Amino acid sequence: MITKPTTLRLMILASLPGLWGTYGIAGAAINIPHHTNAEPMTTAAEATGQEIKSNPQNLSLTPSLVGIYVNDQEVDTIEVLVNSDAQALPTQTGDSGEKQNNHHYYLSLADLTRLTGIQLTANGSVGSNSNTGYQVSTPIGDTQLTANTLTQYQSQDYIALSTLKKLGITADYMPADLAVRLNMGWQPKKEGVALAASETLSKSEQQAVDYRPGTLGLLGLSFNSSLSVSENPLTSQQSSTNRQMYADIGAFGYAFGGVWGARALGVDSDSDSIGRWDNTERWDDEQRIRSERFSQTALDGFTYLPSEWDDWQIDNLYWAKSGQQLATRIGVSQPNSLGQGAQTSGSEFTGALIAYSNRDIERHLAFFDDTSSSLLQNTSQDYQHITGIGEPGGVAELRIDGRALAQVQIGLDGRYEFLNLDVSQLTLADTLVEIAIFAYPLARQPLEVRPIFLGKRRTNTATDELLIEAGIGRSGNLFNSDSNDNHDTAAHVYAEYGISNRLAVRAGANTNLQNDTKNSDELSWHTGVNYSPSVYTNADLSYAHTPTQELWQAQLQYQRDKLWANYQYNYREFEGIGRGNSGSNTDVLRDKRHQLLLNYRPNDKTIIGLNQYYDDLDQPLSGWDKYHAYASIYHQFSQALNADVNWDTRGDRYNYRVNWQDINLNRRPNNNSSTRNRVGLSGTNDSDTLSLRHYLNDRISLGQSVSRHHEHSEPLYQGDISYRFYKGGADPNLASRFSGFDNLVSVGYSLYDNKVGWQADWQLTHHNSINFSLGYKHRYVDAIATENLDGLITTDGFIIDNALPAWRQNNYLYAKLSFDMFKPPKQGLKMGNFPRQNLGSVVVDVAHPAEPAIHSDSMSFTLDNQKVVANLLGSKDNHSQYLISNIKAGDYTLKMDAEELPLEYSTQELPTPRIRVSNYAPTSVPIQLHKTYGVSGQLADAKTGVEIGIYQNGEQVQSVRSGSYGYFQAFGLAEGHYTLQADGYQAYPFDITNDFVMQLILQPAD
Repeated sequence: MITKPTTLRLMILASLPGLWGTYGIAGAAINIPHHTNAEPMTTAAEATGQEIKSNPQNLSLTPSLVGIYVNDQEVDTIEVLVNSDAQALPTQTGDSGEKQNNHHYYLSLADLTRLTGIQLTANGSVGSNSNTGYQVSTPIGDTQLTANTLTQYQSQDYIALSTLKKLGITADYMPADLAVRLNMGWQPKKEGVALAASETLSKSEQQAVDYRPGTLGLLGLSFNSSLSVSENPLTSQQSSTNRQMYADIGAFGYAFGGVWGARALGVDSDSDSIGRWDNTERWDDEQRIRSERFSQTALDGFTYLPSEWDDWQIDNLYWAKSGQQLATRIGVSQPNSLGQGAQTSGSEFTGALIAYSNRDIERHLAFFDDTSSSLLQNTSQDYQHITGIGEPGGVAELRIDGRALAQVQIGLDGRYEFLNLDVSQLTLADTLVEIAIFAYPLARQPLEVRPIFLGKRRTNTATDELLIEAGIGRSGNLFNSDSNDNHDTAAHVYAEYGISNRLAVRAGANTNLQNDTKNSDELSWHTGVNYSPSVYTNADLSYAHTPTQELWQAQLQYQRDKLWANYQYNYREFEGIGRGNSGSNTDVLRDKRHQLLLNYRPNDKTIIGLNQYYDDLDQPLSGWDKYHAYASIYHQFSQALNADVNWDTRGDRYNYRVNWQDINLNRRPNNNSSTRNRVGLSGTNDSDTLSLRHYLNDRISLGQSVSRHHEHSEPLYQGDISYRFYKGGADPNLASRFSGFDNLVSVGYSLYDNKVGWQADWQLTHHNSINFSLGYKHRYVDAIATENLDGLITTDGFIIDNALPAWRQNNYLYAKLSFDMFKPPKQGLKMGNFPRQNLGSVVVDVAHPAEPAIHSDSMSFTLDNQKVVANLLGSKDNHSQYLISNIKAGDYTLKMDAEELPLEYSTQELPTPRIRVSNYAPTSVPIQLHKTYGVSGQLADAKTGVEIGIYQNGEQVQSVRSGSYGYFQAFGLAEGHYTLQADGYQAYPFDITNDFVMQLILQPAD
C-alpha cells in the first residue's frame, strides 16, 4: 500500500484535464460568480506559497490538485485549498488522522454543486461583506451555510471538508491516494435521470387512459343446501317425522368501480306425528306405515321445488367501494366491533357505511363476497413507527435478530423513521430489534448499533393513524319482508387513534336496541385506552354506557418466554326488577367478575393451562358457585403418543384423551400390504371409550370402538369400514379428469342393549369446493345417553336442541350439496373458489398468428418500469390470455417484455398503452402481435458509419448505419418488397417472405 504520494502519482494527477463540465448535474444551480478574464483563477504552480488575501479566518491556504471520488467512483481531478498549517502535520492514514486533516482542506462551492448536485442560493450579494451565507437544497433536505463557515479566495467561496457533514456529505481527505472522497445518500449522476423519469411520469399521468376497468361483471357464485329427515320416538306410543330443508344462493362481482354482493336463503320444514295403533293391529303393519311415512317425507324433500318452500328471504345485498384512505358500503351492513373490552356494538341495519384512515384504509377492509356483512374487520394490527436521531446524511438500518430488514436515509436534521413495522408478527420477548447507524450508504461498518425496546399494543391502528367508521340507516334488513324489526333509525360512529408506539385510544357511540320506549332517543357510547408499559405487558381500560346498564372493564396481560397470563376485571351496573310484590320497582344491581387465565409451556411438548373465575352477583343463580376453575394439561410423549386431561370445578367434571398412532401413519406405504394403526382412549365422569382404526392400505380402513357407561352394564359397540376410491383408476385420462376428487364410502353398525343399528355414508369432495354427502341411519346409536343429554330432554320426551346427535332416532336421512364457482376475467364460469384479492387485476389479450405459437405459461410485463409476472389464463391457436393480479389501484403504462416472445414477434415495436386499474374489476388490454422479420448484410468495401436507407414503395421506412467492417442489420420489417439504398452504392432490391433475409452485399457504385 502506498503510504505517501509518489512522483509518478503527482505527475499523473497534474497532467489530467480538469473535466470541468463532464460531471454536471441536471437541475443543479449555484448563484455565485465564476472566473472572469479580469481575474483569472491562479493555477497550483503559480499559487505555491501564495497566501489568500480574502480570508476572514486569516488562514494561510495554498491550492493543491487532488483526485475526487464520489460514492467510491473516481470521477475527476480538482483543485482544493490546503491550510499551510497542515503541511507541518505528520502524515496519518488512520480514521482519526483523516478526520483531523479534513479541517485543513477546502472545496469550492462551484465544484461542490457540480459534483454532488445540490443547489445553493446566496442570501446576499456575493463577493461583498453583505454576503450572509447560502440556502442549501439537497435531495435529503434543506439547510443553511452561514458566512462564518466559509472561506473566500479570489471571490469564490470555499468550505472545509469537515463542514460538509452538515449537508449530509461525508468528506475525507485520503493522503495515501492524494484524493478526496465524497459519500452521500444519493447518486448525483442518476439524480438527473431520476428527475427526468419523475417528469416523464408526471407527464404520463396526464396522458389519456387507453383502457379502463370493466363497468359491471360477475366474480363468483356460491350454493349451499342441506336436507335432513328424521323419525324420532316421542313416547312409547308415538313417533314424530320431521323434515328440515335449507338453501342459500350467493353472488358477488364488480360494478362502477366497486364490488357488489347478494345472498338469498330459503328454509322449509315439515313435521308429523303418528300414534300407536290398537293392540288388535299387527306390529309389523305399524312399522310398515311408519317406514312408508318416513320414505314419503324424504322423497318430498328431494322433489319439492324451491319455489314451494315456506320461506325465502334476501339475507344480504350491498355495494362497496374503497380508495387509498376512504371506503364506503351501501346496503345491508353490520357495524363491526373493532374495539375490545366493554363496548356497545350496533345491530344490523340497512343504510350507508363510511370509513376513513389517514394512512391506508385497505388493510382494515373486510373481504367482500356474498357473505360479507361489514365494511371493516377487527384485524388486531399493531403497526408502529421507530424514530430517532442519527448521523445527518447517513443511513439507519433496521435489524431483526441481526438480519437487516430495511434501510432509510437520515435527513439533514438527523431524524430517521421506519413506518408501519408490524409488531404483531414479532415475539418481542424473544426478538432482538436494533437500529444500526452508518455514516453514509456505502459504509461497511456502522457507527453504532442501538437496541430498540417495543411494546405490543392491542389495537387496529398504526402509530399516528386515525381510523373512523360511521353509519346511518334504518335498523334491520329492509329487503327482508319477514323481518320483525321496527326499522327505527340506526346510527353509529367509531374512532380509534394510535397516539404512540405504546398508547392507543378508542371511542364510539350508537343507537342501541336495548333502549325502551321512554328513552328510545338516548345513545349508547363507549371508550377505551390500550397501553403497553413494557415489552412483556399490556393494559386495557374501557367503559361502556347504555340507557339500562354501565360496564367497566380492566385487563392486564403478561407474556414472557414460557408464561402467558391475563387478568380481567368486569363490573356491571344495571337496572333489575324490584323485589317488591308489584314487580314494577327497579333496583340498581351490580355484578363483578375476576378472571385469571394462565398458560405455561415448560417445553415444546407440554402445555399447562389454568383458568380461574370469581363471580360476585347480586342475583346469582341457584347453586351457583362464586369461584370456579378450569385446568388442563397436554403432553406429547413422542411422535406416536400424546395425551391431555381437563378438569372443571363446576360439578367436579373431568375428561381425558390418549392417542397413539404409527409414526409412519402420514407416510405413503411402499405397497398395499403395509398396515397402520391408530388407537384412542377417552372418557368423562360418565363413560369411557376405547377406539381402534386399522388402515389396510390407502383405500381401506376398519374402525371399532366400545363405550361403557359407569352406571349401565350394557356397553355400546360401534364399527365401520371405509373405502376411498382411487382418483381415476388406471386410465390416465380419467386420472387427470378426476385428480381433484376425494370419493369416500363408509358403512357402520352399532350394538346396544341387544339392538343392532346401521348407517351408510357417502362423501364426494373436490379441491375446487364441490362438496356432496349423503347418509342414512337406521336405529343407529351415536352415543350412550348421559346426564348431559338427558338434561336436554323434557318430561314429554321432546329434545330441545335439534342439533343433538340422532342417538335415539329410528330413521335419519341427510343430504348436503355445496359448490362455489368463479368467473376469471374474459372467461366463463369455472368450478372453484374465487382467488381472494382485494386489489385490481389486468387481463392481457394477446392476439397473434397461428404460427409461431406462444407456449409460455407466464409472461413478463412492466407497469411504470416495475416488472410484474402474468400467469396464463388460457390459450388457443391464435390467442393467448395472461392475468396480472394484485395490482394497486392507479394509472400505469403497460409494456410487454419482448424477450420471452418468439423472434418473429419480438422484432416489432410493441405497444405501450396507458391503463387504469381499480380494485376487484379487471382491466382488459388487447395486444395484437404481427410477424416481422429483418435484414442483415455488409458493405463490400467494409466502410463504417455509412447511412443505409430501407425503402418500400418509394418511401423510406427505416435507416441504419454500418458498423465495424461495414456490417449492418435492421428489424421490424413485415413481409413485402424492399430496396436498400446508400449514397455511393448500388441499390439492392429484396423480398421478405416468412423469413429473415441475411448476408446481403452492397456493392459500390461504378
